[in-house]
Amino acid sequence: AIIFLYVKSDNFKIYPCYNLLILSIVIFCDNILRVIYVGDITALKYPQAILLTFLDKFLLTTITSQAFITFMGVCKTQFYFSKEKCIFLTTLFVGIIISLALSILYIVRNGLINYGTYWYTSDDIENSVRVKRISDTIFNGIFLLINIICSVTLLIFITKKKKEADLGYIENLDYGHHHTRIILMLIISSLLFIESYLIIYDKFPSDEVDLIYLITCIIILLYYTINKIIIKETMRIFCRGYYDKKYPTIKKNDSITDECDDENGNREENDSYSED
Repeated sequence: AIIFLYVKSDNFKIYPCYNLLILSIVIFCDNILRVIYVGDITALKYPQAILLTFLDKFLLTTITSQAFITFMGVCKTQFYFSKEKCIFLTTLFVGIIISLALSILYIVRNGLINYGTYWYTSDDIENSVRVKRISDTIFNGIFLLINIICSVTLLIFITKKKKEADLGYIENLDYGHHHTRIILMLIISSLLFIESYLIIYDKFPSDEVDLIYLITCIIILLYYTINKIIIKETMRIFCRGYYDKKYPTIKKNDSITDECDDENGNREENDSYSED
């Protein structure tokens, strides 16, 4: 659905939406690969194990990238838009390189293990368990910290703007909605990393891990793909008459806010960025 909207709507051809598209593809591929049985065919089981390990790591880096891009777009708007493409590509390739490097390292060092319908990185060897857990703990810790810093800083910024809007100092650009979305983003991303830690340290029953992971993926998709842009663009494509009545005039993007200099050197509030 996200790919269809991306093809049909120019409003989706912005970097924050590219990240959402990547996130949706990662979750889709990750779950599809888990139900593809390849048997004991060496030419298939190794690629499956590497891809699944890669996608699990890349999901965490993509969630972190989205939090970072949102933070930059809202709190550092002028700098973000001057370096938008560079920031997007840098976060994307850093995530790909780190995730792929860990995946290959684990497969080469630990080998494979079969989890019924799919192959994954093994951690049966005692020394391998220790090394893998240490590296996974460091990986998760770094990206969780980035998530928390970006989300909390963003929350403080929006809370301040919401108070100013409530007092009538600035225009209210739906800060209450964005405030709620940021809190949910912080909760969902934190829970994803906590779940990852619990999986690393075998705190879930082995026969329930995939179900728990699937439910988590559904929650992530619901949060990141059900937002104002997607609802409006879906309505515009499939219910144009109702859309025109509900939104007789609409800006290209919903906005949180940006402070920038006007032509007289004063500071004024302008629309700038939003992923919602």
